[in-house]
This record gives sequence, C-alpha cells and structure tokens, in this order.
Amino acid sequence: MFFLRRFWATPNRNPLWLAWWSVLALSASASPLSLTVAEQQALSADAGTRALQAQARAFSEQAVAAESWADPKLSIGTMNLPGDNLDPFDQGMLELKLEQMLPRGDNATILRRKGELQETAASLQADDRRLSVVRDVRLAWLDAWYWQQSLQQLHLDRYLFESLVTVTESMYSQGRKTQQDVLQAEVVLSRLDDRMATAAASANESRARLARWLNQQPVVSVSETLPTLPALPAITDQALLSHPLVRVTDLAIDQSEQDIALARESYKPQWGVELTYGREQGDMGGMGIDNRDRFSAMVMLDIPLFTGIRQDRLLSASQYRREASTATRLNTLQELQGTLQAEAARYNGLKDRLALYKTQLLPTVTRQADAALKAYQADTADFTSVIQAYQSRLDLTLAYKRLQADTRQSEARLHYLLSAGYPPLSDEKREL
Repeated sequence: MFFLRRFWATPNRNPLWLAWWSVLALSASASPLSLTVAEQQALSADAGTRALQAQARAFSEQAVAAESWADPKLSIGTMNLPGDNLDPFDQGMLELKLEQMLPRGDNATILRRKGELQETAASLQADDRRLSVVRDVRLAWLDAWYWQQSLQQLHLDRYLFESLVTVTESMYSQGRKTQQDVLQAEVVLSRLDDRMATAAASANESRARLARWLNQQPVVSVSETLPTLPALPAITDQALLSHPLVRVTDLAIDQSEQDIALARESYKPQWGVELTYGREQGDMGGMGIDNRDRFSAMVMLDIPLFTGIRQDRLLSASQYRREASTATRLNTLQELQGTLQAEAARYNGLKDRLALYKTQLLPTVTRQADAALKAYQADTADFTSVIQAYQSRLDLTLAYKRLQADTRQSEARLHYLLSAGYPPLSDEKREL
C-alpha cells in the first residue's frame, strides 16, 4: 500500500511510542521465559511442596517409633531402715527394680499402620500441591502470553492507523477528504493509544502474577511460541478416582478404621512385668541367713472394668469419624466430577470457536478490510467504513488470541483434574 511508511521513520506522536520501544529494548536484553522453564522453576521454588514432603517424612519416623515398646522404668532404693540408723550401707536392704509395660493388644502394630497411612496421605497432598502449582503456573503464563500478544497486535495496528491518519491528512490537503475524516482518524488513533495503555497495564499485572510462582524473579517477557500441552487422557469420572485429593480421602477412611481398631484394643488388659533384685546390708545379713541376695518377679495388668465412660465413648467417636470420612470422600468426588464436567464442556466449546475463528471469521474480516481500503483509495467508500473494517479485524484478531490462551488454560485445568501429571512440554509453530 502506497501510504504505509516504515515504523521507525514515523514521527513520535505520543509518549506511548517511546514507552513501547523501551519495552522492546528491555525484552531484547532478556531471554523470554518459556512455559517449561517456568514450571521447573516454580516446582523447585515452591515452599508448600517442601513442607508437605517434610511432613510425610515426619509421619514415617513417627510410624516407626509408634511400634516400639514403652521405655522400661528402673528404680533403686533402700528398704527396712531402722529408725535409729538411716545409713543404707549399714542396715536395711538395697533394692533394684526394673519394670516393663507391654503394648496393649495389637496397639503397636495398629499405630504403625496408622502412621504409614498418614505418611502416604501427606505424600499425596504433596502430589496435589505439585499438580496445583503446574496448573496455576500454566494459567499465569498463558495470561501473560495473551497480553503480550495483544500489546504487539495493538502496536502493529497503531502503525496502520497512524498511516491512515497521514494519508487522510494528505488527501484532505488535496481537497479529496473532509476535515471530519481527519478528526475521526485522530480520535481512532487516540482510542487505540488508550487500548495500548490498558493492555500494557494488564501485561504488567499478568507478569507480576507469574513472578509470584518464580520466587518473585522479574518476568520481562514470555516466549512468542504458544506451547502445546501434553495430550489429555480420556475425560471420564473414573479417572477422578486416582486424583490425589480423592486418594487422600480414601486414606482418611483407612485411618478411621485404624482408630476403630485402637478403640477395640482398649477393651483388652495391658500387661507388664516387674523384676526386683535386693541385697541385705549390715546387720540384716547377720541373722543366720547365708544368702543375702533376694530376687522377685511380678506380672501386672490393668483391667478395663468400667468401659461405659471411656472405652465405649472412644469406640463410638471413632465410628463417627469413619462416617464423617466416608461422607467427605463422597463430597470431594462429587465436587471434582461437577468441575470436570463443566470444564470439559467449556473446553469443547472453546475448540469449536477456535476452529470457527481460524477457518471463517478471520479470513473473512481480513478480506473485508482489504476491500474497504481499496475502495477508500479509489474514493468509492468513506473513511468510516475503512475504520470500522479495520477495527473489526483488530477485535477479532485479539479475540482469537484470547481463545488460544483460554483453550490451553482449559486444558491446564483438565490436566489437573485428571491427574495427568507434568510431562515435558513440546512447542509448536506460533499460530497466526
């Protein structure tokens, strides 16, 4: 087109022009952040995951300790001291006593099993945290990508609209156009500057949200290529059964079963043994007794006789906890199912719209804009029709880029719901 001039030859009309070039210079000095790198950095920097992993290790150590016996008790003392001589080495009997209580029933085994379940649950919570981090990083990165693309597209169209202003001014000076056309072109250019300012602010906000996951490392720009996420598995409710949140509720039910088993063990007596060694001192050994050493052994047990207040209540409480855990699992599964079905419907709708834009809307509006411009150059169409055609093309182009980001954001949510993990990403050529 004869009126298109090179961008760098265009005189500065607006402070946004200089600001845009500053952004471009800063972006060129820093490597764009790819989604793969962003995920890796976020996972390595996430303190929440490390906390849950440490908690899992703590439960593992606790499970081993729970199976051990109680520490034995050792006591040393003297017995049978006369009132007129309190020296234990002169009279009386020195006594050494060792007492050991045994676990009640199968308590030790049950407690270890419960600790192992808690360890597994904490590990699954760490897995869910990692899935959540990957999902949220993808959402933030894709949002930053959209605003970056939007700002670039607005910049390109500003160049075009500024050229239209220049051409309109030239045609006005020749008497071929009216002053209203010139003013309208300048208004359109000012409105475009406002959209650029809004997009620049949104781009800064999206990069700040992304930096939150990267230990507040500044994000100057993201990659131009739009990544292709891993292929989605079959979208079925059955897939939700392997989701970490559902598996955690399964383990909560298992833990409540262990609590019930512990409550039942409380009805059993707890056994213990006591070994005692005594040695007579001083005059105690001069009573015609040759052997001054004394040994004794005892067996102890507590007898749960009054179970109505303690044991029965504990058993009832553990049964209620199992009921609560079962209801929690059902509620969690239902929530995930509802979210999955809604997101799957949204994803399918976005794919259909994306195909419609790519195959019909964008080609049609591009041809329309070209035809309007040619008619305007031939003085067979007014300036308003050209502006409307190019604004429609700009709006649909930005909407298409939004659809691209929204579709992949929906994929990211589906990957989280289906526990699809986070395999390496592959890049595809940028869609225009």
